Amino acid sequence: MPLEPPLFTEGLATPPVRRYAGPIVDAHVHLDAVDDARPLVRVAADYGVKFLCGVVRLEAIEALQGAFGPSFRPIVQIDQDLLADADRFTAENVRRVRAARVLGAVGAKFWFGPRFVAETGFRFNHPALGPVFETLAELGMVALVHIADPDCWFATAYADRARYGSKADHYEPLEHTLAAYPNLKVQGAHFGGDPEHLDHLRRLLARYPNFCIDSSATKWIARELSIQPDAARAFIIEQADRILFGTDLVAFRGAKAEDYSSRYWVHRWLWEGEGVRPSPIPDPCATWPDWPRVHGLALPDDVLSRLYHDNACRWFGIEF
Repeated sequence: MPLEPPLFTEGLATPPVRRYAGPIVDAHVHLDAVDDARPLVRVAADYGVKFLCGVVRLEAIEALQGAFGPSFRPIVQIDQDLLADADRFTAENVRRVRAARVLGAVGAKFWFGPRFVAETGFRFNHPALGPVFETLAELGMVALVHIADPDCWFATAYADRARYGSKADHYEPLEHTLAAYPNLKVQGAHFGGDPEHLDHLRRLLARYPNFCIDSSATKWIARELSIQPDAARAFIIEQADRILFGTDLVAFRGAKAEDYSSRYWVHRWLWEGEGVRPSPIPDPCATWPDWPRVHGLALPDDVLSRLYHDNACRWFGIEF
């Protein structure tokens, strides 16, 4: 009889395993309005997540800090609406980074997905970003960047290579920036945008000591690591000091608790569980029959501690 996906009665499900009992830092979520963020914060706590590094507008930081105190650490959203005026773009974003740092921000978020690059021609090594990168490095802040999307999207939505280029093309500006700003800490969202190709990530991490990756984009990461569980487990153990736990959850009005708990459930099974379980998250890119699956990687206890907590303390330069 096939296994059934977990049911989230009243929005919550008991974590499938809880081998790690220490505090967890979610190093990549999206928060904005306090009332919208409260359900996410509550569900996160039920799954052991005590600290949230939230991507947020500069203008919303103080309200979130007032509501959640030191459990919330801001990652300020870079304003990418000023591209037509490079000088204004640079000045405004340097201002935002400095103002956010005064408010306790630990990083800044840059979105360079293939759609954005195709529409604007603006890449992660654009000269207008130089002073922003230098300011982040000076202040000890992290540049969190979304640099690529799933392989299955490049086979469908991004199949027009003349418009979107290849997936490999999107790593050229990333590598240029990593080499040009060796003191800038760059956090590659969503397993650096390439969980499908662990050898590529291994090469990037070996070449650039200022680069790390996070585990955000739950559905994508769980799918691709579950396809290659032995290789994924070996990679994570090998790179245990270079991976941050993150979900990319977005707090939004009208969300149900299971919108958040389902993602945290998948993460805790993926990292701590052993064997295959059905995923509660529908996934049109999944290749398994009937239902997407999550293959538990049963990571060692010391790796879980680094993934969930220790790496974030070191990476962001603070104690959670």
